[in-house]
Amino acid sequence: MSKRDVKNKPMTATWSGRSAVWSSVVVALGIVVAAMYGLLAAEPYRDLPAATVLGAKAQDVCSILVAGALTFLVLRPLVTPRAHLVRLGLLAYVAYSYAIYLTGVPMNRVFLVYVVIEAAAGAALLDGLIRLRPSAWPRIRSRRLERGTGWMLLVVAVLFAMLWLSTLVPYALGGPPPDPEGVGGTPYPVFVLDLVVVLPCLLAVGLLLVHGRAIGGPLAVVALIKIVTLFTALWAGVAAVAVTGEPLHLGLDAAPSLLLLVLSAWLAVLWLRELKPDRRRYLRSALWESER
Repeated sequence: MSKRDVKNKPMTATWSGRSAVWSSVVVALGIVVAAMYGLLAAEPYRDLPAATVLGAKAQDVCSILVAGALTFLVLRPLVTPRAHLVRLGLLAYVAYSYAIYLTGVPMNRVFLVYVVIEAAAGAALLDGLIRLRPSAWPRIRSRRLERGTGWMLLVVAVLFAMLWLSTLVPYALGGPPPDPEGVGGTPYPVFVLDLVVVLPCLLAVGLLLVHGRAIGGPLAVVALIKIVTLFTALWAGVAAVAVTGEPLHLGLDAAPSLLLLVLSAWLAVLWLRELKPDRRRYLRSALWESER
């Protein structure tokens, strides 16, 4: 095979390297171990309300499905750009969810498994994002979809920030403690993760799309897949509580999250259809490879 043939050969199951395959397998195995503990142990989520425990167990079931999807994606014989973006979106869900398990529930016997899952998922997500080659992802033809998705992400980031701040600012000014609180009065982990990481990222991706930056497209798919997966798991928990008859408490974000779930799923499908990257160059072969 000539050098030219090697250059033009599509990327295969090595993804951006064998580390991507192994990291996904480690994440998947860790999820299975942690989720089975949550589903089968006597008191995996001790000192938490019954409704919260049911929600956690429902999320464990969803996480097992995500583990299966991650394994399927990395073991396929031929890797596609769309599969890579879906994988990153699933990893974003895992990193977010298990950060909450690490900081928002009482320590249990699989705490170290949570640590491994979070470390592997976070590293794999960062690696996969850095390896995206911007020049290989042209803008889509539909400017309406591009700008519409951008403004949607901007609005979502602002609205959720205002929702959380409407609880936190009064407390900072001497009002009552925010509701909900974390375990033992610690900060609610969703407040921390959303205000520090997720909402700024959504804001950044939204701005990239509104300003017509081509890399905003693949990043939007990652964000949309994460949103869909997360809110599917959360609403599975709501359904589990409703079926068992436990008292159900829906926060102020319940209705927006359901609308966002449906809208994000629809937009993700449209983006996956519209994106047409260079299949030979969509990823850098090395982490610090320079653009040419």
